[in-house]
Amino acid sequence: MRIPINSSLGDICTLETIENIEDWRNQFSKWQQNGGGDDVSSYPFIKNKRAPFSPARRALPMLNLALISSAGAYLDGTAPFDTKSADGDLSFREIPSQIEADDLRFSARGYDPAAVENDRNSLLPLDRLFEFESNGIIGQLNSVFWS
Repeated sequence: MRIPINSSLGDICTLETIENIEDWRNQFSKWQQNGGGDDVSSYPFIKNKRAPFSPARRALPMLNLALISSAGAYLDGTAPFDTKSADGDLSFREIPSQIEADDLRFSARGYDPAAVENDRNSLLPLDRLFEFESNGIIGQLNSVFWS
């Protein structure tokens, strides 16, 4: 998979988002054939040596922060994520950052949601981020986050 990006010199270059994609696909297929699921001990995690890095050009107190989480958070009363799907649930939920902890639910594979429901900050550090905002460590937390 190749994605064109603008380099700092202004010309167009390409970046392989996953190095050795065919090797990874083969390893992923073997992992799926061996049951896949919640056992990630043999999952072929991506190790990209050339991942792009752009240093921040401003101090943190001048920046706004957006939170994107794979915690499986959703609003109480809405549809949970599908944890039974073999390929995983690729949908997302937009959630107000000022949400009360009691209005959040969690559905995910790979961890016990009960632990997160006891302390949402273990996976969604909203309270800590609002503290950072009020103490001037970050500029502002976005009004919504995505799970």
